[in-house]
Amino acid sequence: MPKTLKNIALTLAMLLSALAAPLHAFEVSGESFPAEFNITSWTSNASGSAMTAEGIVGEGYGKVYLNYDFVSNSADKNQGDFSGGARTINNDGVMVAGTLQGIWQRDGKIVTMYTLDQFSNGDMIYAKGEVDLVKGTMSFTAYPIQ
Repeated sequence: MPKTLKNIALTLAMLLSALAAPLHAFEVSGESFPAEFNITSWTSNASGSAMTAEGIVGEGYGKVYLNYDFVSNSADKNQGDFSGGARTINNDGVMVAGTLQGIWQRDGKIVTMYTLDQFSNGDMIYAKGEVDLVKGTMSFTAYPIQ
């Protein structure tokens, strides 16, 4: 009996320490840059939405055009995944193409996006962004992957 009580006490102590520990969120650090866009179109269908946006992203990328296909995979239509494409052109006329893919979650008028992007010039980027569906804006913090 004492061994059983000891095992129960140990299990309870481990459970309580796990519950008492602070929750750690996924965080990315390192070099980053902002990327701000204005939504230029938004259409919906039974399985999701399609969105296009454009903005200026630094001198390296220049003018950036984005297109996304959002698919909802939850009963309440508040989360899912997306895929899309990007085209950039800078002042020197250098054009770069990219693929965009990730997941999203909506809370009220804000959609939070987590995206992993790959570009034809070899760049790879992780970005976290917020879409304000009322203001018609997309705001990302982009982290280049070395």
